[in-house]
Amino acid sequence: MTEQENQDLSEENQVDIVDVEAEEAIDAEEQIDPASELEAAQAEIAQLKDAYLRAKAEEDNVRRRAEKEVANSRKFAVEGFAKEMVNVFDSLKLAAAVEVADDADDAVKSIHEGVGITLKQLQSGFAKYALTEIAPEVGDKLDPNLHQAMTMVESEDVDSGCVINVIQAGFQLHDRLLRPAMVVVAK
Repeated sequence: MTEQENQDLSEENQVDIVDVEAEEAIDAEEQIDPASELEAAQAEIAQLKDAYLRAKAEEDNVRRRAEKEVANSRKFAVEGFAKEMVNVFDSLKLAAAVEVADDADDAVKSIHEGVGITLKQLQSGFAKYALTEIAPEVGDKLDPNLHQAMTMVESEDVDSGCVINVIQAGFQLHDRLLRPAMVVVAK
């Protein structure tokens, strides 16, 4: 054999050895340990379960927020209208408070009676839509969430920090303050 043929034969043997080693490496990769494969699958399941639970919780939160917004929009839909009607209520209350003389015309008496009836109907409508009047009594403690102190005066009859007089009644729609009661408070 010539030297060239020996060298070619040697290279072929080396190529065969490399091919055999490559095939053995591929066979080793294909034969993954079943325990590690199980662990990997369980880890992936745990990760997917966690992602599912987070997505489900987010969906529930979005649904609850939307329901709350719809409920509030229904509950407070009349807020702007209610604020305007409170001013009408104040005017009717002042008109009903006027005393009519006994010798007044029958027309004046019937107008005064009509104002009183209208005021009662308005109060009934307010009650129907949970619009409540805030009218603290003399001696009630000042509640900064419901009352607005317009002035403070010295008083021996009422404790300090308590209401002496109500200047203007306040109003609340459900649990939302529309207008605070304007009060005079004892020093």
